[in-house]
Amino acid sequence: MNTFILIVLGQIVSLFGNAALRFALPLYLLRQTGSAALYGGITALAMLPALAGMLTGGALADRCRKARLMALLDLVTAGIAAAAAAGLPHLPLLPLVLTVLGSLYAIQGLYQPVVRACLPLLLNGTQLLRGNAVIQLVDTVDELLGPLLGAVLLEHLGIRGLLVLCGCCFALSAGMELCLRIPQDVPYDTKLSVRSLWADLRESVQFLTGQAAVLRLAAAMAAVNLLEVPALTVGVPVLVVQTLQKSDVSLGLVQAVLSAGGILGGVLAGTVFVRHPIRSGTPLLLALSGVCAALGLALRVSVLQFGSILVLGAVFMAVAALFNVCFFAQLQVLVPQAQLGKTTACCTVLACLTQPIGQAAYGIAFQHWAAHPADVLLAAGVLSALVLWLLQTHRTV
Repeated sequence: MNTFILIVLGQIVSLFGNAALRFALPLYLLRQTGSAALYGGITALAMLPALAGMLTGGALADRCRKARLMALLDLVTAGIAAAAAAGLPHLPLLPLVLTVLGSLYAIQGLYQPVVRACLPLLLNGTQLLRGNAVIQLVDTVDELLGPLLGAVLLEHLGIRGLLVLCGCCFALSAGMELCLRIPQDVPYDTKLSVRSLWADLRESVQFLTGQAAVLRLAAAMAAVNLLEVPALTVGVPVLVVQTLQKSDVSLGLVQAVLSAGGILGGVLAGTVFVRHPIRSGTPLLLALSGVCAALGLALRVSVLQFGSILVLGAVFMAVAALFNVCFFAQLQVLVPQAQLGKTTACCTVLACLTQPIGQAAYGIAFQHWAAHPADVLLAAGVLSALVLWLLQTHRTV
């Protein structure tokens, strides 16, 4: 358990630095250029290396010593932050920000499958569920506090000072990871090549297509990110800013409450649901559909609109966090250790690929039915319940 605690501490430090810089760098670019289009384009382009990083990280997690790989990734990130701080006054801003931001997303994509692949080597039974809940909680808290503290530090330290501080965070995390002793880890680094990594990815795809239970699990996660999560992530800003004509402060309050809901879900997964394990993710999926539909109904009552967004939005994020923990815990049980890193990465990429599609679709839907946003959420709940029924025709997730 001491090794697990060290992994968690390393992840807290590393993910905080990553989240802070991923927020601060585009914001700095926006302030320097004043171009919202450039800001959005840079943020979108930076997501592409994350997908490649996830796939590569999954293959590397199964071929390399995991502790050594995590330390190497953090050391590389520290070097990138230091180089960016040194080069900022002299190099063109746009290529520099794009390069650093893409590297941060890619390294985060590499990092996460390695962490997930470590857990079954350290924990089992209810401890594995609790461990996944802790990792989920750390990720949620860092994604909440990283941007908040990053904004404050950017104002007081400037972008160069923030780069240096985050570089120190990465170096500290690497130092902790060098002290890790993971039992039954790969005893030596396997020879790596582009051909071997490609073969690993092809093998993981073949494994997925041959395992009905794992494939249904992956399809369920993809469906959640296609039909349910984007309904809230796109719908909430539209509802608060456009439909209800609230201020940016009100939107910030709503986003904070939703993040708190995600944190609550992680806490529940690591406490209550460890003593009373979730045998199937189906009730959670049904709950997500029900919350979408309930929010659509509540929005029809004017006095309940803002309050329902706060309460039901927080409930939705809590249930989504619970499902995420359940998903990874079941995946770690179903997939052999030798395949775990690659398969986890493929499932995560599948989910990440469907989410932008869902965001685009809901963006169009909320624009087309701008006068009736409640109907969009109600339809999302009904549609996701129908898809869930189709996925669970033969066996529940």
